[in-house]
Amino acid sequence: MRIQRIRVHNFKLLKDVDIQLSIDPAKPLTVIRAENGSGKTSLHYAIIWGLYGMDALKSVASPTDIRLSSKATPAGSPVFIEVVLDFHITDEAGTVHYRLTRHVQETPQVAGSVERGREVVKLSKLTASGDEDLDQPESWLQQWLPKRLVDIFFTNGDDVQKFITGKQEARVRQEKVHLAIESLLGIRQLRTAVLDIEAVQAVLDRKAARDAGGKLEKVTGELEKLELALKEIDEDYEKHAVRLANIERDQARKARELESIRGIGDLDAINQEIQGLNEDLASVEGYQQRNLDRMKGLLRSEALSWTLAGAPLRQALTRLDELKDLRKIPKTSTQILEDRLELGICICGERLDPGSTHRDEVSKLLAEQQDRDAIAERLTELRYGARALRSLNRQDFAEVRAEVLGDYAKLAESVRSKTTALHAVKERRSLIDDARVRELTEELTELDRKKSDVNFKLGNLDTRRGTAQYDCDQKREEKRNAERNAGISRDLAIRRDVGLDLLSLARAVQGQLEGPYVERVSKRLDGMFKEIVGADNGDTTGVITSTSITSNFDIVVSSQHGNSLDPDFEVNGASQRALTLAFVWSLMEVAGTVAPRFIDTPLGMVSGTTKERMVEAITRPPAPDETPYQVVLLLTRSEIAGVEDILDERAGAFGTLSCSQHYPLDLVNKWAEDEPYSRNCGCSHREQCSICARRHDNDLGLRFREESVA
Repeated sequence: MRIQRIRVHNFKLLKDVDIQLSIDPAKPLTVIRAENGSGKTSLHYAIIWGLYGMDALKSVASPTDIRLSSKATPAGSPVFIEVVLDFHITDEAGTVHYRLTRHVQETPQVAGSVERGREVVKLSKLTASGDEDLDQPESWLQQWLPKRLVDIFFTNGDDVQKFITGKQEARVRQEKVHLAIESLLGIRQLRTAVLDIEAVQAVLDRKAARDAGGKLEKVTGELEKLELALKEIDEDYEKHAVRLANIERDQARKARELESIRGIGDLDAINQEIQGLNEDLASVEGYQQRNLDRMKGLLRSEALSWTLAGAPLRQALTRLDELKDLRKIPKTSTQILEDRLELGICICGERLDPGSTHRDEVSKLLAEQQDRDAIAERLTELRYGARALRSLNRQDFAEVRAEVLGDYAKLAESVRSKTTALHAVKERRSLIDDARVRELTEELTELDRKKSDVNFKLGNLDTRRGTAQYDCDQKREEKRNAERNAGISRDLAIRRDVGLDLLSLARAVQGQLEGPYVERVSKRLDGMFKEIVGADNGDTTGVITSTSITSNFDIVVSSQHGNSLDPDFEVNGASQRALTLAFVWSLMEVAGTVAPRFIDTPLGMVSGTTKERMVEAITRPPAPDETPYQVVLLLTRSEIAGVEDILDERAGAFGTLSCSQHYPLDLVNKWAEDEPYSRNCGCSHREQCSICARRHDNDLGLRFREESVA
């Protein structure tokens, strides 16, 4: 099935959009250019709704996106919504053209809800003689594009990793991969056919046994019960084997997380280290404080005084010595005069009797001398005090200062280094989620218990399976002997033998599809993924050495030494997208499915040569012996940048979506008169026109083509 034309009327902001798609096998690519908010996702949803209706849309869109009409539509105004898809189917009988139409009327309500009428869907076969309407159109569509595979045919770039990452549980991812493989390879249909043939064969066996007699009938019934029991044991064993694989995968993921936490350091050891650093820091800070006290004392010391006033002090001491030598100090004449007056005899021998002239003269001389000697007395005191300064062992202030500052600098550096170390250790401690460590440890212990329990059950089932297989073999031999001794009608024997041949053939084909065909998908997945990420197929030293699909239908990314990488934490976003695209492409190639592959914004988080290789890989035209396909990429201008030449070569059709809301900030021209809406034009990735021209298109070197704005 390949879609030729898409017409959308009033679906969200897509007012009247008409897009032609390439169906040329030599140019299988259609490029629809659209910036964010221009209608890419709306077009994506419109196609899904057109094909499958509301149920499928609810499975891919959030509840807030279920409204089909534009939110700008006034409450109470009915809106007619329609999607028309023209496509063709090519088989051995030739090519037949079809048209699918789905429409509904929706009326927005005041509260934001909508009233929606009954959907009407019509599928018509387009012939030269006129259109022929087909009954039960959904059943026809399920044959060509099964609704359960909507994720395969229509991929949203934001959810492109859904087959790969743990955004969903491993079981859900396995179911998605399993469903896709079963459906596209036809395994599910074949399994149903095998069950049907087994049921028919059982009926024929019972008829043959009744014809042959009671003994054969009894043996046949017993064999049926034994085979049914063996089948139940096999199914139980397979279920437990899958559970064991999931437990082991969960164990590996939790163990990696626990090791990443423990790799930061042991919590007790870190706490002990923090305590030691706090004690060291307190000790150093104590030394630092004592050093500061010494520095304060130095500022009050005689050493600082001698440094600041040493020269004038030495000069003063020298002058005092000179005054002593001149006998001007110490001053003793006043004391002598006082002594003479007290004795009443002058130094000359004259008597100094009270009231005598000589005594009056000496008293007068004493008074004058006392007035003049105040300074002399101070100088005398200074000289006697200076004798103590002369006896001091003076320490040079500069030397002391250098010593104190040096000690302080060392202590300050020690404080800084220990503070930095303390902060670093505390930061390490903050990264350790002790509760998470306990939680993970408990979960791993519980997983160990579950694993032991599952292994025990597998051991029991294996023993039971061996016993049941032996009983079945014995009973089959007994049945063969009974058949040889009994008479069965030739017609019934032929029908039973044909049934056995058909059952054997169906089981063989089922084994091929579940084994070698899945292996082919796995091998193609590995090759295409490595092509996109630029890995050498023979390289065993890179981070990613291989990818594969396990027997449990899980996509596994392997690294060196047989280790598997966790897609959530150890595979980047670009590689996750590459894995999903490689899976979709490889599965559809091996299945030989001719179907459209719509991808909305596939190149997010992808750049450089990886982007080039990805576009190269998913748009390469099929070889003549390969199944033709169709791919539609909805790309922004930034996604297109760097891959323009590949698009030139591979694309057979182009289109551009624009939204009126982007005027005037981004759109150059105004072409909306009232409510906002999106429309398309025929511009390629290298063109602009009056409809789609944006402010920076000239900077991108886009050539202008004429197209009416009206």
